[in-house]
Amino acid sequence: MRLVLALFALGQGTAMAAPNDARPPNIVFILLDNLGQEWLGCYGSEERCTPNIDALAKGGVRFEHCYTAPVCGPSRIVLLTGRYPFRTGFTIHHDAALYSGGGLPPERETVFARVLRRAGYATGIAGKWQINNLYDEPNVLKAHGFDEHLVWPGSIDTNKVRGADYERYWAAVKAESVPDTVQFIQHIESRYWDPVLIRNGKRETHPGKFGPDVLQSFALDFLRRHRDERLLLYYPMTLTHGQTFTAPVVPTPLNMNTNRTRHEMFADMVRYADKLVGDLIRTLDELKLRDNTIIFVATDNGTEKEMIARRNGRDVKGALYQLTEPGGDVGLLVNCPARIPGGRTIALADFTDVFPTICELARVPLPPGLLLDGRSHASALLRPSGARPARQWIFNQYHTRRVVRDERYKLYSTGEFYDLARDGDEQRNLAGSGETGAAAAQGKLQAVLDSLPPDASPPFRLMSQSGFNLRAKK
Repeated sequence: MRLVLALFALGQGTAMAAPNDARPPNIVFILLDNLGQEWLGCYGSEERCTPNIDALAKGGVRFEHCYTAPVCGPSRIVLLTGRYPFRTGFTIHHDAALYSGGGLPPERETVFARVLRRAGYATGIAGKWQINNLYDEPNVLKAHGFDEHLVWPGSIDTNKVRGADYERYWAAVKAESVPDTVQFIQHIESRYWDPVLIRNGKRETHPGKFGPDVLQSFALDFLRRHRDERLLLYYPMTLTHGQTFTAPVVPTPLNMNTNRTRHEMFADMVRYADKLVGDLIRTLDELKLRDNTIIFVATDNGTEKEMIARRNGRDVKGALYQLTEPGGDVGLLVNCPARIPGGRTIALADFTDVFPTICELARVPLPPGLLLDGRSHASALLRPSGARPARQWIFNQYHTRRVVRDERYKLYSTGEFYDLARDGDEQRNLAGSGETGAAAAQGKLQAVLDSLPPDASPPFRLMSQSGFNLRAKK
């Protein structure tokens, strides 16, 4: 019974008194890494890993379908800029932290943190950035709008790769050699045990510490220090990504035994992320910030392909890098019981919508002339009765392939067309089938695809393992 009451409090807040509407709300955006909907109980997972997140969904608003690029770099750029990949040019993964070559340019792209900071918000980030190399660009997080940061840099650890080996690594990057670079990136800076982090521009090592705990301490301290100000905390967790893509699981303080299946260890990583979310919500309660803080929880893309989770009575395989539903249809929920009536769902959103939604909730006008693809859901969140849905369709893209869906049907730019209500695994292509209702839906979705502009050129050569492989195939 105590556990039930505690989880109810997480979802509902400690007080239901009306907030001071004269004061714009705080914004806390939590992003989990490499975690598909199939691991979240509020989306039907049977893995029993996310009671705190599920409580937030129950007391808040859950988006049933939310699209974003199916790998972390492009996904985060869509989220932060409110713009589709065809506008920014980041149509494939670019890992600036590992391969340099340029990062998300603040002179070309506007991140929502910069808009809120200009409006008087205290802004902080804790966790994973990746879309700039923080050694090449030590001031870039400030330029993007963050007053304070504690982030995992995600570069090659120069304490482990030195001298001639370090030179060989950069020669392999220049040659775009997948086999050679894979060998070196086993020595990426640790995000978990004995982490390497950058705090406001200064590199730190934390022997014996668990990285997510160090980042959590910074996040909670940021909340405490700015409790009397308007604040934005962007919290892109390192969990539940593996240490590297070749080491998909790590032990957590919940269970240090490594002699277990990868499924068991990954489930503990999910549980630890959920624990940190619960601890953060309790801190907001203790600081009496809960009623005036709008909390977003999202996941950035699908799970690693080798991970399988039980969801709604069936096994779902992770689909990182794939535009299928497990790869690009991510979790997104919003919770603030004193401001946002809960217990609801909204059918459609994509990550471009986060930027305008946050700005409208914060009562901050969008910069003049800024071209966004997103649509604000603020009205539907704050005033559910009579609010019109912001979305009739949502869009996704990876490389040259695009996809658009409505509540039922899904159309790829390569011509495949599916009825997701009856064929969630996309096994039966309905293109040209003439089925009742399907042809009209296909025509509407095709009109959306036809209305979108061609891909903008990227600002520089996009560097990643996937980029190397794609160019090698040409």
